[in-house]
Amino acid sequence: MSERSDEIGKTRPSHLSMDIAEVLKLADELLFTHTGEHLDHLQGTILKGTLQGQKYAKIASENNLSEGHVRDTASELWQALSDVLGENVNKLNARNILEKIILSNSGSIVDFVESKKVSIYSKQKRSHKPSPLSKPTENKPYLDIDSAPKITDFYGQTDELNTLKTWLIQDCHRIITLVGIIGIGKTTLAIKLIEKIQPQFEYIVYRSLRYCPTIDNFLTDLLQSFISAIIPNTLDRKVNVLLKFLREHRCLIIIDDLQMLFQQRQFAGQYQAEFEGYYFLFKQIAELSHASSLLLITSEQPEDAVSPNAPAKLIATRHKFTRCLKLLGLGESAKQILRDKELSDEQMWDTLIEKYQSHPLWLEMTAMMIQELFAGKVTEFLAYSPLILSNAITSQLSRLWVRLSESEKQLMNYVAKQEDTVTLSQILQETSYPPTELLKAIQSLKRRCLLEDSPNFIGATHGKNYRSALLKINPVFKHYLLSLPLLPT
Repeated sequence: MSERSDEIGKTRPSHLSMDIAEVLKLADELLFTHTGEHLDHLQGTILKGTLQGQKYAKIASENNLSEGHVRDTASELWQALSDVLGENVNKLNARNILEKIILSNSGSIVDFVESKKVSIYSKQKRSHKPSPLSKPTENKPYLDIDSAPKITDFYGQTDELNTLKTWLIQDCHRIITLVGIIGIGKTTLAIKLIEKIQPQFEYIVYRSLRYCPTIDNFLTDLLQSFISAIIPNTLDRKVNVLLKFLREHRCLIIIDDLQMLFQQRQFAGQYQAEFEGYYFLFKQIAELSHASSLLLITSEQPEDAVSPNAPAKLIATRHKFTRCLKLLGLGESAKQILRDKELSDEQMWDTLIEKYQSHPLWLEMTAMMIQELFAGKVTEFLAYSPLILSNAITSQLSRLWVRLSESEKQLMNYVAKQEDTVTLSQILQETSYPPTELLKAIQSLKRRCLLEDSPNFIGATHGKNYRSALLKINPVFKHYLLSLPLLPT
């Protein structure tokens, strides 16, 4: 809404010089009749400053806000008051209009507000404005999880489930990153978690970033789950509304497929330029005081996330309200997958599970192949080849491969050719990689869950013992690379 001037006239009839508190009270009551919500703090501050003849720039400066944010909020306020009163209200005339209402309706201001209430409610009924979302009740939060995958089976992961419950309910961590190789069961675990912690939250929302929405579109969609009022039209205003809501209500927001926002062919966890707004949003949520939580699900650990193996001191000092959980295979619980697929030769199940890293999706795909090609006989399948990757698994691993940087691919090719685990010093000696680039590549591959640490190797030189970290490639990924005619580059 344009303004002819950002000043309010200095001269004013003395009979209109009403008490500011009285004017603010009237505006609050009028706004409540229209939206069902009272003036919030910023709206009240803007109206008070306007009544005192302040410019938007001064209001913004005194409240550590951008002038654009103040102008947008003011525009929404004037429009709401205009809708209630049936006449144009703006910065220049707001005081005169409100004061005249007070003087003209002295002694019957309640009747005036009630008449406007009837008028506005009738107008809303005619326009078929959508009703507000249902609010949470005791022990029953508002759920917006329709877009989440429906789970029918859940295997093991009891310890991981309990860890997440503790971090959310007892520790009130603001951001939790759930990381693991594709198909390991991250989303399934998160959906199962919702069943366990519902009474502890007022709102639980699930969103996927699979189709890479802009931060602006993401916030608009998210706010529609939380508020029934008009969604602000500027990014900083949307962020402020969300943060305010997270402070006033205990919310759990589950954000899946975070890796879709990261750059391909670069080191893991680096946001694409057009998605850096997400980084700043998550940073604000981690730093501001509130009791809400974000659960970020990703196959690539964000560059700024706490390492799952970070020392307790580091977590306590630098990342007090964030955690990262790395999801591994199912272990013994994976047998239930084979049991559900009605495979035979149970004495060979441990061997099959070990070969496929007790990875639930890989085992399920392999079990289907065993049923189709070997009549469910695990022994015959294992006798055929050391490791068989179905087309579905190969396709999945190919999608991981194309995301790697060139230095990561070179390092993976080298490690895949080794018969055993390798040490960092061995890689430095036997390759021509610059040490700095090598260390970055190793760290990135660990963030992608493709390279792991093994127990420290203890050796001796010149009569002194020393320890050296052992690096181990994911065995299934190693087989994928070695099974190709030529190692890819």
